[in-house]
This record gives sequence, structure tokens and C-alpha cells, in this order.
Amino acid sequence: MHRPTDTHRTAKDLSPEELAQYRRRLDQHLQNRKVDEALLQRAWQTAHQVATMLYEDFGATQVAVFGSLAEQDWFSKGSDIDIVAWGIPSDKYFRAVAQTIGFSKEFRIDLVSFENCKGHFRERIQSQTVPIQNSRTETNTKFATHIKRKDPAAVNKDRLIQRISEEHIEITQRVEKIRADLQKLEKAPVAYKESLEILIARHLYDFYKGLENIFRRIARDIDGNLPQGEEWHKALLKQMAEPRATRASILSEETCAELHKFLGFRHVFIYIYAEKLDYEQTLENAKRVNAVFPNISEELDVFISWLKRQESDE
Repeated sequence: MHRPTDTHRTAKDLSPEELAQYRRRLDQHLQNRKVDEALLQRAWQTAHQVATMLYEDFGATQVAVFGSLAEQDWFSKGSDIDIVAWGIPSDKYFRAVAQTIGFSKEFRIDLVSFENCKGHFRERIQSQTVPIQNSRTETNTKFATHIKRKDPAAVNKDRLIQRISEEHIEITQRVEKIRADLQKLEKAPVAYKESLEILIARHLYDFYKGLENIFRRIARDIDGNLPQGEEWHKALLKQMAEPRATRASILSEETCAELHKFLGFRHVFIYIYAEKLDYEQTLENAKRVNAVFPNISEELDVFISWLKRQESDE
């Protein structure tokens, strides 16, 4: 049986004393978090500029901010600006998304259509939204100071646990859809096979994107170090399999190696048209997801449980 190296030991491989040491370091890290007011100011200005574009150029009926910028205590360098819009016609939505890419040199903009949001994600948006009015008044050029923020020292791990857990649920549902579509593919008429294969490819992309969302949150909020540059996807995955001062490794060596195989598919899906995808490789990756996800899920559960235990100890 393979024994984990010191580098790849996850929380389940550590002694109570080692876990307690990580606990103290993480608690201190969270206690010392400080809100960068100037960064918030620039982020809100950018959000209002995007909202103005969505209202004027794409017919949005309502625009709001959600996520870390809405909560503010958790917004830091490397955080995305999450924006949700209502009422954008479907034929304009993807053009709107394209316009947000590169809109800001400092911030990455994640735009979603509320009408397309489902389940836990939709509920989270509804609980977090801070509307941006359709006007050019002075209030649209200054960040929302009316939002009440907790004392930084009182920031706890509840929201971090909630976000990771919600994303984990979404990933699990995506894996179930992959499994179901693979079964449909076996019996589907030839005319419908390609559509199912494209759908499976999309689920595979969303599967890895969901994992990256978790990894990015951990890197930003716990590690305080979100990889940058062209190789950030590889660097982020590698970082999750390494211990940090505030946590043990999230992923085992074996899991990291398996997930690395999906990086190439992610790149291909984004930059190659669907009709040019290698569907034999797509189906192979889909079957691989079903085989490796139990281990991935278990390691995420171990990490979430560790975070929850820390919360109960405070």
C-alpha cells in the first residue's frame, strides 16, 4: 500500500497535535485579515461600470453584485467580481460575457444570468445580492459603504465552509449527470449521440471548473497566495497537494496526478470548437471521472470536516 509522503499528507494522515498546530495558525491568519478599502473602492467602481454597460448595451433589467465583493470581508487581491444580471436576451448574453473578458486589467469579471442559475447556486445569489441601480448618479461611482461589515477579528469560517460545501454539492451533481448521460449514450440513436457527447464534454469542463473554484478560494482565503500567470492552473493544482502554514495538503499525490489529466481537456474544450473535439478522449475522461471522484470527494470531505471541527473549538 502506498504511504503518503510528508508533502502529500492530508488531514486524515496527521496526528491530533499536528492538526491542532494547523488550527492555531489558521485561526491567527483569519484574525489578522484586513480589508483593503482602496481595493474595495476600485472593485465597486469597476462593478458599476460593468453594470452601466449591461443596462445600456445589453438590455439588462436588473444588475447586482454577489459573492466576496458583496460580503466585502472576504474580498482581497485576486478575488473575482461576481455579477448577476436579469433580463438580458439569450441571443445577447454570450456577447455580454465576451465584453466582460478583459474589461478590467485588475479584476476578473464573472457574469451570470440569473435566469440560468439553478439549485444551491441560485439560492446563494438570492441571499447575497447587492443591487446596482440603473443610473449615473454619484452613488454609482463609490463603493457601497452602506453594507455593514463585521469586525475583521470576528470573521469566522462559516462562510468559507458554506462556499466550499455548496461547490462540492454542485460538483457531485455534475458527476451524477455525467454518469446518467453515459448510460443514455449506450442506447441513444446515432442522430442524438453527438449532442449527448457535447453535453458530456460540457459537464466535464464544469466538473473541473467547480474544483478549481474550491481550490482558488482555499488559495486566496486560507493560503493567502493565489497563483498568477499563464501556468496558474497547473500551479494551483500543485498547491492543493502541498501543505501550507495554515493547513495540511488538500489532495493526495494520487488524486493530484489524476486531476492533472483533466487540465489538457479543459484547455481543449475552451479553445477548440465542439465539432472538433476528440470524443473518444471525452468519453474516456467521463469514465475516469466516475472512477476517481469518490477519492476526490472523500479528500474534500476530510478538509471540510477539519474546518468544521476548528469552528466548534473556538
